[in-house]
Amino acid sequence: MAVLTIIARIFMSKTLFVRDLKAQDTVRTSFLVKSKTLMTAKNGKPFLSLLLSDSSGDLEGRVWEGVEEKALLFEEGQVVAVSGRAGQFQNRLQLAIDSLVPLPKEEVNLVDYLPEGPTNTEEMYTELLGIFRGLSNSHVRSVGLALLEDEEIAVRYKVCPAAKTIHHAFLGGLLSHSLQLIRLVDVIVPLYPGVNRDLLVFGAAFHDFGKIYELTYQGAFGYSDEGKLVGHITIGAILIDRKIQAMPGFPKEIEMQLKHLVLSHHGRLEYGSPKKPATLEAQILCHLDDMDSKIQSIQTLLNQESSDSHWSSYHKAYDQYYYRP
Repeated sequence: MAVLTIIARIFMSKTLFVRDLKAQDTVRTSFLVKSKTLMTAKNGKPFLSLLLSDSSGDLEGRVWEGVEEKALLFEEGQVVAVSGRAGQFQNRLQLAIDSLVPLPKEEVNLVDYLPEGPTNTEEMYTELLGIFRGLSNSHVRSVGLALLEDEEIAVRYKVCPAAKTIHHAFLGGLLSHSLQLIRLVDVIVPLYPGVNRDLLVFGAAFHDFGKIYELTYQGAFGYSDEGKLVGHITIGAILIDRKIQAMPGFPKEIEMQLKHLVLSHHGRLEYGSPKKPATLEAQILCHLDDMDSKIQSIQTLLNQESSDSHWSSYHKAYDQYYYRP
């Protein structure tokens, strides 16, 4: 055990990141384990499939020897010191791991391992507050500001990712996604007479904000018990309802439309929406949300590519490869 402790301490100070790696590199560094899966190769031999991560990106890892023993050493969400060799597999960098040692949590700087996000989240949140203060509908404005000016909501909103892995999966990702949707709203609204901008801005800002309680993001991104049992759509609708109930005389018509934007934004029942979009604004929000999340996810994949191939590696969420001209 003393030997393992010495090895672990060698890797405490992280200087080598995913972005620095190239095929054929000998690698000695540390990563956060996003996922680990015990699998079986075509020849019947077991292996450990890992998704490793640091602040610069993700890296697939494979353990081929001593699989069962090494799998017991660590859990998902832990930081581990590894040594191995980088190689190319299906146009994507992959690390063949020879040795692996978990690092003590209290001696790890998580900033090195969580995805890099925007550094100006305070400015971004101030921008979002300014947008709501400028809304013309006093009722939409009041409930929006009641949510944004809630101290606990504000603290969480500024750092929460928009998803665990698929899109905007970095600290501040939810805020980035929401502001981008508002920018898209301001492009769309002038093109379609009769669309209610205030409703759409509210939907853009709050369609996903239940994720501030659905997700965990103090360490490795994951799901809270509330997230698993209730889910962000329901959480979001409940938070909105609490603020509205504290506002005597709030118009029922506006209340229903605001809640509907949140409850329908996944678009289809089989995608987790309690309701399908039944207003023009809800339909627009659904499409804009889907577009922004997909574009950001695909761009992240393409930006992480390390080969010169004209085709990306496989995108698991969208079940395809992407051409890179």
